[in-house]
Amino acid sequence: MPALILLAVLVVLSGFVWTRVFESTESVEAATRCNIPGTEPGSQQAQPGEPPTRTAAGTMLSRNALDDTRPSPPQDVSVRVFNANGEVNQASLVSEELTNLGFAKAGDPANDPVYTDLDMDCHAQIRYGENGAQAARTLSLIVPCAQLVRDERPGAEVDLALGSEFDDVRATQQGHQALQQLKNWAKENRGRTGDQPGAAPPRVDRELLEQARDVHC
Repeated sequence: MPALILLAVLVVLSGFVWTRVFESTESVEAATRCNIPGTEPGSQQAQPGEPPTRTAAGTMLSRNALDDTRPSPPQDVSVRVFNANGEVNQASLVSEELTNLGFAKAGDPANDPVYTDLDMDCHAQIRYGENGAQAARTLSLIVPCAQLVRDERPGAEVDLALGSEFDDVRATQQGHQALQQLKNWAKENRGRTGDQPGAAPPRVDRELLEQARDVHC
């Protein structure tokens, strides 16, 4: 009888734990969603539905949309930072910080061409095209609360648009470790003329990638 009681307690606790995990995942997903551009933040029209959601910015995707995409070394990732929240000089400071982390610069910081009223109500958006998925994956490791938005751009460059909830680039320890592994791969496998013949693509431990984005937004 005591064994049955213990088993019942364990089943209840297990269900509670998985419920908390599910709720946590759902809350982070909701916290990363941005208002739809061209609508008043906080209004019903501004709230995106379940991803994917098509908007003027592109298609707003779920937070795990790039989980199966292999990241690129940061020096291969060209990023342009946009001010979508009206904070003076923030985009310039973030652009400089990304450069210090090893990212390439795709252009000078500027006001966002999508949220022209500078009213993005969320942390940030990472915008990329089909050829920039690996680059976006890398950037998402250090800006884990940014919403992923896929657009029709042909190149591999990515945009980071800063919203009202954005404070700073606050990468986790695991995010920095993942970047360092990618940098080390590039250093070991590239000569002056590019990738070494037969070099394997960059690989980072999947658990480390998951931990890099395991944050509360």
